[in-house]
Amino acid sequence: MTAANLLLIVMVGGLTAYALLAGADFGGGVWDLLARGRDAADQRRLISASLGPVWEANHVWLIFVLVALFSGFSAAFGVIGSTLALPLLAALVGIVLRGSAYVYRAYGGGAAGPDHLWGHVFAVASTITPFALGVTGAALATGDLSEGDPARPFTNPFGLVCGLFAVTVTAFLAAVYLCRDAAASPATEHLVPGLRRRALGGALAAGTLAAVLLPLLWSHAPVVAHRFGEGSVPFAVASAAGGIAALVLLWRRRFTAARLAAGLAVAGVLWGGAAAQYPDLVVGRATVASSAAPEPNLVALLIAIAAGMAVIVPSTVLLFRLFARPDHSTD
Repeated sequence: MTAANLLLIVMVGGLTAYALLAGADFGGGVWDLLARGRDAADQRRLISASLGPVWEANHVWLIFVLVALFSGFSAAFGVIGSTLALPLLAALVGIVLRGSAYVYRAYGGGAAGPDHLWGHVFAVASTITPFALGVTGAALATGDLSEGDPARPFTNPFGLVCGLFAVTVTAFLAAVYLCRDAAASPATEHLVPGLRRRALGGALAAGTLAAVLLPLLWSHAPVVAHRFGEGSVPFAVASAAGGIAALVLLWRRRFTAARLAAGLAVAGVLWGGAAAQYPDLVVGRATVASSAAPEPNLVALLIAIAAGMAVIVPSTVLLFRLFARPDHSTD
């Protein structure tokens, strides 16, 4: 295996960590936006408590992937930066507004304005960000990019459906995660049935959008579609199995196991997409081989990443162990 391919695998692993951690946070914002009924206030408090003090740490994985892309595949980074500025800017604005709004609502006590206003900003920004990232991912698969038309990714039907798919997947993931948090305390256990229904709704919506994406994939990203059968089918099967298992485990109140199954479902989507797109980083524009830095540079970068992960991974695990809500569920 070449250093370039190993770096690519590490980057997809970083994206997976970002999807499973920050993705669930974004999904929590989606449910915050959609919270209705007599339990709406309790749902929002649960979401806020579940994010806790660890939400900002999850963005370290996105920063890691961007730095690795810039350092290891600078030509591809240039193509992405010059053609996908608008969806990436939308994602960045969403991340910043979401973080600011969360802090003002959770800790501001009304000093920066009405808490309910910041709650709306938090919820809307949490929805915009995964949508923009989904559009970005679709643009990389289609290669339908233009330096002179920054809005072009938002005019592609495949990209728009991918954006909606990303939102529904994060919502599904968040609903599964929140079930365990709700079951951890008698004060919030009454929210579990509603969250299980939301998880089912998120799974059905994601499955429906996946079915819509299949014909769009063949018409708008034929290169990726033709490669799908070469290495992505096992990932697709694992994703479907994980999603079904998560719903069954939720029904049986096995909430920790359901989290793992839901994570498998999301990871299968990411790794399947990456396998189908390989060896292209941007279809028709940049491949792994054409964009890679010299081999010695990549080896040095991988050594630096290994050293960094020796610090980041234990620190992240410790952070979650210290601040995660205690589990008093039936697991």
